[in-house]
Amino acid sequence: MKTLTILIIFLMAACGGNEGSNSTMAEMEVPMTMQPAVEEADAASYRKVANTEQDEAEIQKKVIKTGGLSYRVESTKEEYNRLNDMLEKYEAYISSENENKGYDRVNYNVSIKVPPQNFDPMIADITKDKKLDNRWVNTDDVTERYYDLQSRIDNKKKLEERYLEILKQANKITDILEVERNLNQVRSEIESLQGQFKLLSHQINFSTIDVSFYQLIPYELDQEQRPGFGTRLVNSITAGWQGFLTFLVYVLALWPFGLLAVGVVWVVKKVRARKK
Repeated sequence: MKTLTILIIFLMAACGGNEGSNSTMAEMEVPMTMQPAVEEADAASYRKVANTEQDEAEIQKKVIKTGGLSYRVESTKEEYNRLNDMLEKYEAYISSENENKGYDRVNYNVSIKVPPQNFDPMIADITKDKKLDNRWVNTDDVTERYYDLQSRIDNKKKLEERYLEILKQANKITDILEVERNLNQVRSEIESLQGQFKLLSHQINFSTIDVSFYQLIPYELDQEQRPGFGTRLVNSITAGWQGFLTFLVYVLALWPFGLLAVGVVWVVKKVRARKK
């Protein structure tokens, strides 16, 4: 039992300090005099696992390339067909696309996934004889993240194998349950890390080109929306009446000036009458 307990503690420390390791160590009641030695052995084991074979080999740089283009075309349909014809040549595929139509233009957005070695040639082909409104390219170095995920997955798998070995040696139900609990946690972590690694690898293996092109269209009033003669006649009469009422409102607003003008005229007449 004591040997099994020490092995479990050793593995949990090698795992990098799982969240449940502290509670597990307390439940197993390891003597305090043994803990420093166990911790020192765990640290050495972790360093040994971390020093994988990849440290001795040349590390290949991992980058994610993305780019964007925007330009005007005479026909969005013809341009879409042109881009579609390029896909096989550059081993690319369209991951998403959408079309938006406004009153004066048709916008088409296409997201293309292409192997990194074909990224620049495909952009050059797309932009050939095109007057660009916008062009951008971004390169994100994810080398450290890539190899870190790879190393963590390898370490977790080694830890999984050790838990399986301990499970074969366990005799008591409590020991079996404890090992299985930690084994399930490690497997869950492996699954999560593998998902992240798969996504990152796909982003590295396929660069992204976001292409946005648009076609200007002349604005034409729909004949069904054009009002008839009767409607336009009524609208003209209504507009004229409204204009007349507006004029009256402005005239009435000037009544103080009218009274002042009448007063001035009356005073002038009085003055002239006295002179005569």
